[in-house]
Amino acid sequence: MSIYFPTRIEFGSKASHMAGDIFRAAGCRRVMIVTDSGVLNAGLLEPLQSGLKNAHVDFIVYDGVVPDPDEACVQKGRDVYKQNECDGLLAVGGGSSIDTAKAIGVVATNPGALLDYEGVNRVENAIPYLVVVPTTCGTGSEVTNVTVITDDDHYKTPILSPYLIPKAALLDPDLLLTLPAKVVAATGMDALTHAIESYTNTVENWYAEAVAVQAMKMIGESIRPAVVNRDAQSLANMLYASTLAGVAFTLTRLGLVHAMSHPISGFAHVPHGVANAVLLPYVAAFNMVGNAKGYAEVAYALGVPEQGSAIAAAEAGVKELVRMNQHLGIPDSFKNLGVTVEMFPDMIRHTFRSGNIAINPRRVSEEDVRAIYTQSYEGNLPL
Repeated sequence: MSIYFPTRIEFGSKASHMAGDIFRAAGCRRVMIVTDSGVLNAGLLEPLQSGLKNAHVDFIVYDGVVPDPDEACVQKGRDVYKQNECDGLLAVGGGSSIDTAKAIGVVATNPGALLDYEGVNRVENAIPYLVVVPTTCGTGSEVTNVTVITDDDHYKTPILSPYLIPKAALLDPDLLLTLPAKVVAATGMDALTHAIESYTNTVENWYAEAVAVQAMKMIGESIRPAVVNRDAQSLANMLYASTLAGVAFTLTRLGLVHAMSHPISGFAHVPHGVANAVLLPYVAAFNMVGNAKGYAEVAYALGVPEQGSAIAAAEAGVKELVRMNQHLGIPDSFKNLGVTVEMFPDMIRHTFRSGNIAINPRRVSEEDVRAIYTQSYEGNLPL
């Protein structure tokens, strides 16, 4: 078992304003802010920019982040970084912005093409000083060792390295107050998926397990009021829980949901959180016989009453996941989300490129994956 957690976490109102002082203390002179046009146009950068100015840290903005970022997006950012002689990166946004910033860091300090670094521990040199300000409650990437970049074959290419773990994560719940309800729902279910897969896969890590359980409890209590009522405290709890889930899966990785959801996003461009949320009950129904005790604990963390056996509790937990999706407005199938049956062969092929298959709590065959894709496409949960 290994526990390695170097990220400084600051949580609370206006925590994002600390970025300038943190960069100044690190000796950075010019920082590139990596974000997307939505964050920029919403005015979320203005207080961060004021903090950088007050700390006498120069900055430029790269707002070329796109959904499912690809190598071209990263290369453009790397060119801007180099041309402006930057020495630090500030990622502001959701998972796409954070992944892009990490990937820019890789090609800014390492030779060759970005996708040459696919896999585990292949990045040779440390990336520039990276601070992250998440503006959603799902990615967890503000504390993880991974970036995911889409290649020309629609494959969501993972790059894992301790060099990719941000130096600081500034969790400012004020930034979630204007987040659309559907984004809170999707990213919140993404965070729940992280916690569940971290907790139920075959990798044992007591620290990750404890953190994952706390994340599940907080999400179970807070996600509905966060979406339905835009409740400030619930939104703050969701942001906190998302980071806890990120800590958990950094230590233990994930499972079949992520192995299958990445191809769905890659081929059909379904947002990652939505893909995870739709798949989660179907995969849980498949997996629970492989780890009934683990899925029973998931159910209890989500507030399911005591059941007569572990498998009964696991089944009740799957039904609770279905109810959560219904309450949050998450579709119960992929049929109307751009997925087609013709995509299945390529999605299955990409699923088995994922390292998460090996640590899933139940052994998985191509027939199993095809069956789950079919069930989740048709909306036919096998319970």
